[in-house]
Amino acid sequence: MSSLNIGNESGMTEEKRAWHVIYVKARHEKAVQADLTVRKIESYLPLRKEMHQWSDRKKWVEVPLFSSYVFVNVYPQEFNRVYLAPGFVKFVSTNGKPSVIPDRQIDDIRRVVDYFATDIEVLEGSYAGAEAEVIAGPLTGLRGEVVELVNGKSFVIRVDGLDKLLNVKVPVGAVRLTGEHAGVLSIHTHSDETGNE
Repeated sequence: MSSLNIGNESGMTEEKRAWHVIYVKARHEKAVQADLTVRKIESYLPLRKEMHQWSDRKKWVEVPLFSSYVFVNVYPQEFNRVYLAPGFVKFVSTNGKPSVIPDRQIDDIRRVVDYFATDIEVLEGSYAGAEAEVIAGPLTGLRGEVVELVNGKSFVIRVDGLDKLLNVKVPVGAVRLTGEHAGVLSIHTHSDETGNE
């Protein structure tokens, strides 16, 4: 996936700033983001909350949603500044060029993390699903897919360039199928907290 270009009055093309994904050393995600912030490079590190157990206590801990990945919003000419971040390994690429993540997907990830920081599952691999949209609740307007998993059907959001999906619990009544399956809702997502399906 290549960077987007726009034309200007002189007929020259100018590359736009866009979101990309960088791969960093294990357990360096927060340090990389902190370094990028100091150098005024816009970045985003989605965090989820996990309950960690110690011998004497339990505590919620924030951990990276995608291990070893950080999102950066830069112009192509700023790539060399990203290379300098301690722990940086490489840009995630598609067809030999740094993958571009649509702004919409970054917004979707932010929304999911904001509302479901303790209840998000990251899935690896490929799943075939039916296009769907959330029509009720805090994720209203979010577009994704309904896929078949071992424990039934779930609402997932694909993340371009990472080959990963975010699986979130959405009541079946809050999901409307779109695309070729529009209007056909003979599927079940996870039950809501009341046990209704």
